[in-house]
Amino acid sequence: MAKIGLNNLWYSHLTEVQDGTPSFDGAKSFGKAVNCNVSISNNSAALYADDALAESDTSFQNGTVTLGVDDDRDATFADVLGHNVDDNGKVTRNVNDVAPYVALSRIIVKMVNNVRLYKVETLYKVKFSEPSQEENTKGESVEFSTPSIEGQIAALKNGIWSDSKTFATKAEALAYIMGLFAPAGATFRVSYNVNGGSGSIADDVVNVGESTTLASGANLTAPSGKAFSGWALSSTASAKEFNAGATYYPATDVTFYAVWADET
Repeated sequence: MAKIGLNNLWYSHLTEVQDGTPSFDGAKSFGKAVNCNVSISNNSAALYADDALAESDTSFQNGTVTLGVDDDRDATFADVLGHNVDDNGKVTRNVNDVAPYVALSRIIVKMVNNVRLYKVETLYKVKFSEPSQEENTKGESVEFSTPSIEGQIAALKNGIWSDSKTFATKAEALAYIMGLFAPAGATFRVSYNVNGGSGSIADDVVNVGESTTLASGANLTAPSGKAFSGWALSSTASAKEFNAGATYYPATDVTFYAVWADET
């Protein structure tokens, strides 16, 4: 396995009930990803008895995440740092501002046995701190510098601090993030368009945070000379974006369009 890319940094405000169950208020883009560094501190305790190691604890204690992004957008940085933005876009930073807890997801692109996969890594409880500011005048040649921001990683009350899930396509990975961060109590309608074929597939209504299994297309009749290939989110897609039977996490009402490939 080789990591070959990083993209799609998303965050959402965290609300945590007493048992640690999280809820969110919708996915928000952190900006284009430049880099991400997660550093974890573990507990380190050992008990020796009868001249041997009898018990040890190396469990998660806390961590830090440092994000490098393409632009320190005022609205985004103010949102994760608890600052006020007025109607004219002016950011005011006050010593009494309190940064909210947010969850943070990212997509890691990796290559496994010459197959490209997309892994979603999620940190469930992060509080960001005020970044330092450093600027340099332009010299004889232009050098790009990008902003970074650091956050403290904690665990939810139920002990969960992170999870991950791997998908075959970026579209599936992104849909999973959108569904994970969708507001509590929402339901989404998943519809199917036969897109030139004939037949029909019933809609599915999915609760927020839950998934649906995409229809097989087995009961559809293909246009002449075509065969069912899969599903896409656009009626003009030339190639499938999702396989039949794929797991999809909706974050809004969505329509899937059948993709028909030439028969071989």
